[in-house]
Amino acid sequence: MANSFIDSTLLDKAICFAVRAHHNTERRGKGFPYIVHPMEAVAIVATITSDQELLAAAALHDVVEDTEITLTQIREEFGERIARLVEAESDKAVEGRSESASWRERKQSAIDRLAEAPYDAKIVAMGDKLSNMRAIARDYDALGDALWERFHAPGGRADHEWHYRGLAQSLNDLAGTNAFTEFVGHIEHVFGRPRPEWIDINDYEVSGDGYTATSYNHKDGKRMMKLYADYMPISEPERELQMSWAIMDLGIKIPKAYRMVTDGKHVGVEFERIAGKRSFARAISQEPENLEKYTALFAEECKKLHATRCNPAVFSSAKDHFRNVVAASRDLDGAQKARVTAFIDSVPDVGTCLHGDMHIGNMIMAGDHVWWIDLADFRYGDPRFDLGMLYFVCICNDSDELAQRLFHLSHTQMVRVWNVFVHNYYGPGVDPEAVLRDIAPFGSLYMIHFANRESMLPHWPEHIEKTLLR
Repeated sequence: MANSFIDSTLLDKAICFAVRAHHNTERRGKGFPYIVHPMEAVAIVATITSDQELLAAAALHDVVEDTEITLTQIREEFGERIARLVEAESDKAVEGRSESASWRERKQSAIDRLAEAPYDAKIVAMGDKLSNMRAIARDYDALGDALWERFHAPGGRADHEWHYRGLAQSLNDLAGTNAFTEFVGHIEHVFGRPRPEWIDINDYEVSGDGYTATSYNHKDGKRMMKLYADYMPISEPERELQMSWAIMDLGIKIPKAYRMVTDGKHVGVEFERIAGKRSFARAISQEPENLEKYTALFAEECKKLHATRCNPAVFSSAKDHFRNVVAASRDLDGAQKARVTAFIDSVPDVGTCLHGDMHIGNMIMAGDHVWWIDLADFRYGDPRFDLGMLYFVCICNDSDELAQRLFHLSHTQMVRVWNVFVHNYYGPGVDPEAVLRDIAPFGSLYMIHFANRESMLPHWPEHIEKTLLR
């Protein structure tokens, strides 16, 4: 069968131009012609877009940086957009760059420019950076830490780790593409899992206080961070960062996750700051007359989440999580653990996405847009595990003081949220009492979960007895 026709005139011209520009030059230390690298960059960009101008820019991305070709020539031959994209990839074209600047200063300047670059320029950059990172990963596997002796960076491995993690942050707009996932994977393969980066807490202002973490906004207005309480293990923010990247790959709308951070005492995760955002809990507290409107929207987003297939090779099972919770319980004896575990085993195996901490405080809005937040417990399984969390915070918590502290609402308002949610999630013909009976055991699982962290509240054992142990 003949291949379909596609007009590749522009890309063909760019490839021929790049071949001539890089003629008889070697990819440094590789032993093969330089043109192999821009061709690999083209192939990577083609996994993200079929835009011929972006593919052409990928082919040409090094001709100004590494040959005698000028931006003026590129502009005359290929037009303004391609010239702009090539310029974004060229340090040579940066005005005011000091030749005496340190290696880190020059790389930081490039990272900062890439962070502010348009989306199309980031796609072209992804082709270049992933090609470079593939080469580093291959050479690292062959040479180990002796690899860093080949480069000019004065700090060796540490400088390169800092550089490539910075590039990953700058390219985070491409999270969800196979190229970005591969890029981050190579970084972790070579440098290991990310470690917390020190921040100056004075650059941030407290913006919210939760059960296990405090939120801060950076004074630059573009970033925020969530610092976990000092009793929380470092595995929690580490898992939240990794989960955030994996969740973005699923196409689920969340704020971009950048890096792990520490103020020296607490560890957390830094995220994109959504200007003007409010949690659904905050929105309802400020506009109680719109409780039904906001809860209905929250229910629709939950249905979308629960209609999304998860990757069990990446995410863990809710059933496995709660089996471990029960096994670790200090409040249940052996026979009780066996009965609760039997209930968990009876839940159907389902491969849909679960938030893991699903409630109205963990979805934010700004204008007509919504995002899920606080994703460290993201898993897959029966949606009733998620509904159990909402039941737990809305129905099982009868303390106005705690409801106000965590959700800015009264217990009565939280019960209304539950009732409106059930109507919209299940449909108008639902029997609310039947839903309560169905979800109550899952709410009890969260009681056992939270009791493992602190202690049982007085009314929890009775609820667990009625829903799981009879």
